[in-house]
Amino acid sequence: MENPAASKRIVRFAEFELDLRAGELRTNGHHVILPEKPFQILAALLERPGEMVTRDELVKRLWPAGTFVDFNLGLNKAVNRLREVLEDSAEQPRFIGTIPKRGYRFVAPVVEEGPAATSKISADVADSLHVPASDSQFVASGGVEAAAKQGYLKAAALVAFTLGIALAAGYALHNWLGRSRKPNIEKIQVTKLTDSGKVHRVAISPDGRYVCYALWGRNGLGLWLRQVATGSDTQILPADAVGFSDLSFSPEGNYIYYVRADKNDPGFNYLYVMPVLGGPPRLLVEDIDSPVSFSPNGKQFVYTRGMPAANANEIRIANADGSGNHLLATVPNTYAGFQAGATWSPDGRTIAVPLERSAKQSFTLYAVSVSDGSVRALYSSSKAIGRPLWLPEGDTLLLVMGDQSGRGQLWTISYPKAEIRRVTNDLTNYGTRADLTRDAKVMAAVANQYVANVWVAPAGHEDSAKQITSIALPLMRISESPDGRLLAVGQDGKLWSVRADGTERAPFTNAQNADAPTPCGRYVVFTASRTTSTDLVRVDGDGSNPATLVSGDLAGWSLVCTRDGKYVFYTDSRPPHMISRIPVEGGTPVKIAEILGEMLVGTLTISPDDRFLAYPYEEYTPAPVRKLEIIPAKGNGPARTIPAPEGANWVGWSPDGKNLQYIRTENGASNIWELPLNGGKPRQLTHFPTGEIFDFHWSLDSKQLLLSRGEISSDVVLLSNLR
Repeated sequence: MENPAASKRIVRFAEFELDLRAGELRTNGHHVILPEKPFQILAALLERPGEMVTRDELVKRLWPAGTFVDFNLGLNKAVNRLREVLEDSAEQPRFIGTIPKRGYRFVAPVVEEGPAATSKISADVADSLHVPASDSQFVASGGVEAAAKQGYLKAAALVAFTLGIALAAGYALHNWLGRSRKPNIEKIQVTKLTDSGKVHRVAISPDGRYVCYALWGRNGLGLWLRQVATGSDTQILPADAVGFSDLSFSPEGNYIYYVRADKNDPGFNYLYVMPVLGGPPRLLVEDIDSPVSFSPNGKQFVYTRGMPAANANEIRIANADGSGNHLLATVPNTYAGFQAGATWSPDGRTIAVPLERSAKQSFTLYAVSVSDGSVRALYSSSKAIGRPLWLPEGDTLLLVMGDQSGRGQLWTISYPKAEIRRVTNDLTNYGTRADLTRDAKVMAAVANQYVANVWVAPAGHEDSAKQITSIALPLMRISESPDGRLLAVGQDGKLWSVRADGTERAPFTNAQNADAPTPCGRYVVFTASRTTSTDLVRVDGDGSNPATLVSGDLAGWSLVCTRDGKYVFYTDSRPPHMISRIPVEGGTPVKIAEILGEMLVGTLTISPDDRFLAYPYEEYTPAPVRKLEIIPAKGNGPARTIPAPEGANWVGWSPDGKNLQYIRTENGASNIWELPLNGGKPRQLTHFPTGEIFDFHWSLDSKQLLLSRGEISSDVVLLSNLR
């Protein structure tokens, strides 16, 4: 006899769909990897939603009679794994409620579907055959006379013909509507609006007449207004050292809302409004981290606020004049540093917001109900999801999202089904904070072009750096392998190996979304991000024999190894941020110390003698401040805290162990500076007049400074004829 779970076949709950016959769990059109025992637990709970399933029942289902294991431990692990996949928690369950010491209950609403096809016919068709509805099963099974069969065939043909006409008409209407409403890649025109290469943010007025953009100048970022029809540019705010985080036009296009920090309070951003054609700005909101998006009637706007200490983001609503500011929803376990912006749907009911899942190292597009603040996930990706822009009909979102190579491209996501479609496929890397006109015919975006190659400078002569690679693929991270070849992370998320002279580029491993390649004795260790976790991976010096040392909530950019190649230090990506150590040969991680302040804001580094670790962190109380912490690598003993100089995020140790070195950017040029640990003033090591430094490390013999260096060219582009 078929069990109830199998007869249901498809069970839907929240954003998930469970196919019990195929043994598959899906979400947002993607398969979710779920081991056998967690799958069986989920199936058992869904057979009786709302009812308790005892632990004994689950044990009998998971392990055959005669199996000798620790059933309680095994069941607990399987339930925890299931909760991890569903992003559920025992404390605040969305799906699986715990009845202490007794069992579990599925607490979310469930929609069930029966077998895909049955042989029954409707009462209407039965009537057309002069057969009682109660006998319709008999008709369908073929146990009737020839006349009844002939009548059935005629009726079925009539129904099929009518249905065919309806489907054809519906398909034609769908195509006509889709052609007029959805972006068409063949008709899109891309127009470059600026040619400075130094644009930071952009917004377009709802009627498409004006484009406002922030532009880097000698004195910092200034605000400019372009009249699209005439091509004329006017500076509406002078350049200042404090940058603009985000820009938005008011619904009627007469005002520009901009977000920027204050010189005296750089840890927080403030929202200002000013007339488009110039005039005094007015402060509206304190502590804001995203562009604003207006409600359909223009009376309110929505924005996001990162909460680093809580590892969460707030979705907040305020009136157009800044009054009535209140919290709509809080999304936990999300990284406060990623702020693409929330947007209001045309019907006013839903707010769409992309956030980075700190625990999963992935990005999720959420839908937030304006009426009750409830939050549900629409779509997830391992690549950055940009600001979602609603098409006027409210059934589609247009946004920039990273593709397989990491380039930001234009995509659409249907609402509420979350069906994804790629719109552009070019070599441009569009920024995540794009903007759209009211009729959705024109998009304004910042187009970024990266150039990053490997440079080498001899120790003591850092100003004599020379470029040794000339590769179209940007190489963003740099280190050295045990055999003397150089290792680099490409913008495509892959690890590459080149000779010491920069020639013979070749894949180092086949890992995807890799970062932080670090030599470790005869090994190389690095991080590799997946949808559900980030792995700490060890490979031989030639990239072979991969082995996962740790899998979980790792900070993918920050790990170091001892000079003797015995231990690897790494950090967690979500609070409480913890520094841990694990043997490179494998073993149990040991917690060394908890990161001070609110969060780690840069890289972890280890002294050449392996005695000390250093890292930058940030405090928000009593006032925002950034500091450097130096602790014993063994985890005990006195620590030392010093003020962090400007730009001290990407930190390394000097070969003699007397200084901390860091990247500092001034007037558009990056250079390496070092901070003496004896209390002296910072000293500039390199003197590049232009260009950016993305990463630096010393060679294993400390004789060469390895740099990833290049340019980021950013300009405003208009994508026209979207509809």
